[in-house]
Amino acid sequence: MITERLVTMANQIALGVPDRRHVSEQVAVHLRSFWAPSMIDELAAYAPAHESELQPEVLAALTVLRPQEVSHG
Repeated sequence: MITERLVTMANQIALGVPDRRHVSEQVAVHLRSFWAPSMIDELAAYAPAHESELQPEVLAALTVLRPQEVSHG
């Protein structure tokens, strides 16, 4: 899948979470439930060099899902 499309979809998921107190957790649950592992892997590999393109909650979710690949500061 085109990585930019994954970025867009992940950001849309984060922006669509109604309970703003638990966005990163809900993003992680959604990605784990509905995305293929290869999609998560692709986004996690892309994230460190492109943090500014992702919602902070997406980065936090990726850190939970793929901690070995994603580190942000």
